[in-house]
Amino acid sequence: MKDIKVVIENLSAQGIVPNDQQTLFLKEFIQFDLAFRPSTFLFKNNSVGNLYLWGAVGRGKTMLLQVIQDSFFPNAGQFHFIEFMQFIHKKLSEFSGNSDPLIRVVKDLSNDYKIIFIDEFQIEDIADAMIIGTLIKALSNKGIRLFISSNSHPDNLYKDGLQRSKFLKTIDLINEHFFVHNLLGNTDYRLKEIVKFDSSTEDKNSNECVKDFLQKTFDQDSFNTTQFLVNDRKFNCLGCSERILWLSFDNFFSSPCASQDFIEIVKKFEWVFINNFHTCNDDHIDKLRRFISFIDIAYQEKQKLKFFYDPNLINNLYSGDQLHHLWVRTESRLNQISTTTYLQNLEKN
Repeated sequence: MKDIKVVIENLSAQGIVPNDQQTLFLKEFIQFDLAFRPSTFLFKNNSVGNLYLWGAVGRGKTMLLQVIQDSFFPNAGQFHFIEFMQFIHKKLSEFSGNSDPLIRVVKDLSNDYKIIFIDEFQIEDIADAMIIGTLIKALSNKGIRLFISSNSHPDNLYKDGLQRSKFLKTIDLINEHFFVHNLLGNTDYRLKEIVKFDSSTEDKNSNECVKDFLQKTFDQDSFNTTQFLVNDRKFNCLGCSERILWLSFDNFFSSPCASQDFIEIVKKFEWVFINNFHTCNDDHIDKLRRFISFIDIAYQEKQKLKFFYDPNLINNLYSGDQLHHLWVRTESRLNQISTTTYLQNLEKN
């Protein structure tokens, strides 16, 4: 019998005390899991064995699924949704000569896993929309349990998507065959971690340290991607995922980027992180002009920003004369953006 005390102890070892809503979910999960029994040759279990945990960003969904896996299902498969679909499409390509390649993919998965955890489930692509329903049904028929986290209620998946009517059966399937739980709460724990991160020492701002922080905070390994696409152009970055962009001040703003690119960046990414700052003078005019434009646009659009640098650098970032009339405003905004109040106010908006 699974015991919630095991989960609480594992969280405590990480310095985490679950709030009331998180504790409520854990209690309901224990009861839900107790009711499930795998089907056998002589016994067909019709009880729900799949989990769909949804709620707003930063409420602790990933953390809860991770601790459930660590506590009770250490041999389960674990995927970010983007990673999972990339794996599925790759396997479909490998089995393209078969009469039903998706069944071959499911068979391979069933040989490796009895339970699969999928984080940040969100249908954005019509190809994924057309596959996922059949995939979920086939995995369930094979006895594989799916534990999913998402920011959206099942009814809102693939909202306004192309040919969404064909996806409605998948929504019905999830609502009928998953334990759907809405994780409520008013605190964005991810934001709290970002706000309290101390970047006042040089070692905290290294690429290695920032990468470790981002992977820990956002629970994904997709920060190995070093290019992103904006306005049909490729730009270098230190890492990115679907909603997160990590830039090098030195590299990115030295490239031929412009205001129209910055506008698209703030539309596309929820978070932008920047490190590798250095002092500048009038020999860095083009870089500073681009950075000033970016800050103006990001500030106006209330972009979530986090800078990794010694706070003392702000007032000494630019020591030239030619852009002094513009830099006064930018320096003021940099000081404001670097405060905890800036991000806390964005959470309320």
